[in-house]
Amino acid sequence: MKSNRLVRFFAVISLFFSVHSVALPQISPYQGLVPAEDSNEDKLREAALEQVLIKVSGNVDIVKLDGSKTLAKSIPDMLAQFGYQDINDKRFYFALFEKQAINSALNAMQQPIWGETRPSPLIWLVNEDRQLTSENMIDSSQDGAISWGLNKSQIERGITGKFPLVDLDDLLTVSVSDVSGRFYQTVADASKRYDAEYFVLANLTSINAQQWQLKWELVQYNAQSKKNQVLIKQTSNGDKAGVMSTMLGEIADYYAKQFAILENNGARSAQLLNINNINSLAKLMSINDILNNLNSVESFEVVSLDDKKLEVLVTLKGSLASLENALNAQPKLQKDLISTAPFYYNWQP
Repeated sequence: MKSNRLVRFFAVISLFFSVHSVALPQISPYQGLVPAEDSNEDKLREAALEQVLIKVSGNVDIVKLDGSKTLAKSIPDMLAQFGYQDINDKRFYFALFEKQAINSALNAMQQPIWGETRPSPLIWLVNEDRQLTSENMIDSSQDGAISWGLNKSQIERGITGKFPLVDLDDLLTVSVSDVSGRFYQTVADASKRYDAEYFVLANLTSINAQQWQLKWELVQYNAQSKKNQVLIKQTSNGDKAGVMSTMLGEIADYYAKQFAILENNGARSAQLLNINNINSLAKLMSINDILNNLNSVESFEVVSLDDKKLEVLVTLKGSLASLENALNAQPKLQKDLISTAPFYYNWQP
């Protein structure tokens, strides 16, 4: 079955990366990447398509639907680019699919579409040596298993995690005890320099030579209300790469529920956005880029710009909730707590 073949592909790719894991190039959710162990290009394309359907819909079970199996027959019409590339001295097949074709197919299957709103959670990880895991440790693959778990989540789910620098500034703000003791506000304060609305507090411990335990929590911090909300609290057991990948997979599931939209094919609704502190063309262009990349937005137009206050009329594909979730995930936009009306924001410097 196709799903079994996909599992086999990732078993092979795990071997490729497990010894000397390296950072992957940026991978679009619409790009599949599979090890080229099979010379049958049709099978490679089908595996790449299954991977893309999971990443774009956010639904790991989508490959079981009849619609995805039927879609495999139309792969040549959906391909934008394909070929082979070497990563870590291993050969991979990549296939980039047309965004509109994939989105149309998902709409036809009545599946949601998860766009570009994919926040990278900041991971405060206390490793088995009772140290905070730094960005440099990950970039230099000092622990290949952890790096592979991160790479696997990027390939399979289209989500990446980022790590703090753990430099003097960080060490003066947060400690191992703060992370292990779940002092949320202390960690939230340390996360401000990274513009991280979502951060993870995690402890990795060894059970035996092959088994590891990862206790972790995903926390969302609201900078204006200064409140922390624990969104997920889990304990995962397995090999080291597996528990890291499982954690990011569960975070991807949560994000998909928040940001993926099931397009409304009926009458379109509209919403007026009010954004304060817009006093330059650069800020206006930044808002233009944000709205262009929101999957819940079909179109938008500027209604007025007066005294640093911007009004934009947005026509929606999905619900108001999907728009609000996507806007709240933008680090430069903060809700205006003074206003009692919805969709009032302040642009942050």
